[in-house]
Amino acid sequence: MVKLLRIDDRLIHGQVAVYWVKAVESDTIVVADDKHAGNAMLKMTLNVGKPSGVSMEVLTVENAIAYVNNPANSKKKIMIVTANCQNAAQIAKACDSVSDINLGGIRHAEGKVSISRQIFVEEADILSLEEMHNSGKNVFSQDIPSKDKMSFTEIKQTYEKNK
Repeated sequence: MVKLLRIDDRLIHGQVAVYWVKAVESDTIVVADDKHAGNAMLKMTLNVGKPSGVSMEVLTVENAIAYVNNPANSKKKIMIVTANCQNAAQIAKACDSVSDINLGGIRHAEGKVSISRQIFVEEADILSLEEMHNSGKNVFSQDIPSKDKMSFTEIKQTYEKNK
């Protein structure tokens, strides 16, 4: 069962390891990232941030979808972390068990618009988020579980206002 799909270009870091895994009571983290899945050194760096007592799989997006949809993993409490909105949309579309999508962190880059202190998006990101929202998924932004949530409607309004 997927407890949360988090979009965060930092993948595994303090907010994920300390707050989110505990809040959603995850026993398995699936990092869905083609670049990290294909690089042993990058995989090793993710293991440093993994909380103890939680298993972690670093998989391509395609293999992460297969992992989540495998009936053998249905009893696991899975938190998926992926680096961008497009990967998240691909996973959400292919995995019925994904219901909550947390836009957690995307760093600033040329052409991106600020949504919050930690989130910068472009039109392609908004379109991916909107696709997930329109398919009935709960899309929101929230840094850590104790902070206020920003709904998809608020995310889109903030994007439109700031672009």
